[in-house]
Amino acid sequence: MKKLLTFIVSSALALSLAACNGQSTAAENTNAAAEAAEEVSAETPAEENVTEAVTETETSVEAETSAEAEDPAEETDGEEEAVSEGGVLVAYFSWSGNTEQMAQIIAEETGADLFEIAPATPYTDDYDELLDIAQQEQADNARPELAAQAENWDSYDTVFVGYPNWWSDAPMAVYTFLESCDWTGKALVPFNTSASGGFGRSLSGIEESAAGAEILEGLDLTESELSDAESRISEWLAGLGLAL
Repeated sequence: MKKLLTFIVSSALALSLAACNGQSTAAENTNAAAEAAEEVSAETPAEENVTEAVTETETSVEAETSAEAEDPAEETDGEEEAVSEGGVLVAYFSWSGNTEQMAQIIAEETGADLFEIAPATPYTDDYDELLDIAQQEQADNARPELAAQAENWDSYDTVFVGYPNWWSDAPMAVYTFLESCDWTGKALVPFNTSASGGFGRSLSGIEESAAGAEILEGLDLTESELSDAESRISEWLAGLGLAL
């Protein structure tokens, strides 16, 4: 009887221990699964952040590349500047229209821009009165104010300067123009109309007033020679050797 009682108690104790062990294992499995789920959940946002960062970086690079491709302003400015350099200007003073005729032919032959040297106060239309005014201006070594200045001066490498012969010199307004400009590194090509006196003493005055300029061979035409001006001017330009 005593042995039977001992067997029953031992069996009950074994069953109880087995049940507890099963519950502990299940709990551990449940906890392990929960921890694994938390680890996965914690890693997922990090992966999403990496993806977003890569996407934002690629988008930024694409935007910069697109902006560079679509903005040629800097390159265009460079091209425009290259076109404007090395230009030619024909600046002239004309009272009767003879020098203006020469200026227009030169501009057509060279593709140059035209600029009229005009005093702020126009000269009289009366020839005899004009002679007196011109003589007085020379005596005073006057520098009449000009109506306008040449624009974009730095864009010109070669400047033709034309004027009539007044009392064996250039009109004083021409000297105003010459002395108002920086001639450093520029070629100055004089041309002139006269009755018979040619350039007179004007070339020495031009050299002094246009300091820094390279003075090239000029062309003088009398009124009778203007009828053949185009051929004379073409021959003269060809002999200058300018890259026009």
